[in-house]
Amino acid sequence: MPKKDMDHDQMMDDFEDDAGLEFEQNEELDFAADDDLLLEEGEDDEEVLPSVLYKGITRPKTDDDWRQLLLEASVEGVPEYKITDSYRDGSLLKHPTFGLGVVSKVISPRKMEVIFEASKKLMAMSIVAPEKAA
Repeated sequence: MPKKDMDHDQMMDDFEDDAGLEFEQNEELDFAADDDLLLEEGEDDEEVLPSVLYKGITRPKTDDDWRQLLLEASVEGVPEYKITDSYRDGSLLKHPTFGLGVVSKVISPRKMEVIFEASKKLMAMSIVAPEKAA
């Protein structure tokens, strides 16, 4: 029998201590709460990128569901994709090659999954070029 590095209870205790989050085993997460937009605390509407996730819209489960929201989205005010910008689930962006896209998943602070009309891409975000030494 293979040796375990850490038992399940210890791993959960460590996770709860590090992240400050507690989840029940059968608890479901609601991605599109009853907010008008999914805003961070203290964030203004003006700072928010256009999104497909708003009041009454639940988080899509499939790529085709994301594409349907993308087709229904207004392209007005959608910013050009910049590797230095930050994005969140539901954010819309314009890519010079792939066209209009929607962020379907933020994987890490610097990596996101974006669904375009004809493809799905793993893309970088929040990348700042290192400063050159003088």
